[in-house]
Amino acid sequence: MIKKIFNYLFDLLFLLLTVYIVLIHACPEKVKEFTGYQTFVILTDSMEPVIPTGSCVLVKNLKEKEEPEANDIVSFRVDRLGEQTVFTHYFREKETDEDGRVLYHTQGVTADRYDDYKIYREDLIGTYVWHVPYVGKVMLFLRSPFALIELGIIMLILIINRLLSNKFTREEEALAEAGVPEKGEALESKAAATRDSLIAKELPKDGRS
Repeated sequence: MIKKIFNYLFDLLFLLLTVYIVLIHACPEKVKEFTGYQTFVILTDSMEPVIPTGSCVLVKNLKEKEEPEANDIVSFRVDRLGEQTVFTHYFREKETDEDGRVLYHTQGVTADRYDDYKIYREDLIGTYVWHVPYVGKVMLFLRSPFALIELGIIMLILIINRLLSNKFTREEEALAEAGVPEKGEALESKAAATRDSLIAKELPKDGRS
């Protein structure tokens, strides 16, 4: 019974993991919209010791007219060396620039000044909720194409294992219904018969010792 419960729980966890991997590869934007949350991996030490390098952070998406409060930890997009990347730093304050647009000043824990990037409202993604230390590499792997390959291999192994397990179970049930003892019981019966035969040979025919 315990084994069956364990198998069911394992199957459920594997199913959830499978759904998660497929969804984040097939329609990541839909997942973000549906859940209202996103996850990011901290790759630098700019937020240590508050958030260790390699942590996975959960971020709640900011709604259209929602604003972060001063000293909230926020995730935001920046153009770094011509590539879009995501940072997670403290939001400190707002300021209106020379064009009349509102700038959002952010800062890392280890920095003694604000970030040099120009961050506007459309660059903000969401506010920090919590983090799990040192599991970032796992999350990066799950998002990579290799995760789908590994998932396919694991699923194939599990399917073969389940088919073989069901086959052996059906054979055992068929033997039990037919009254045929299982292998262990048959060996015990044979050993007992051999033992009784040896005892009978040791006793004299007239019963005297």
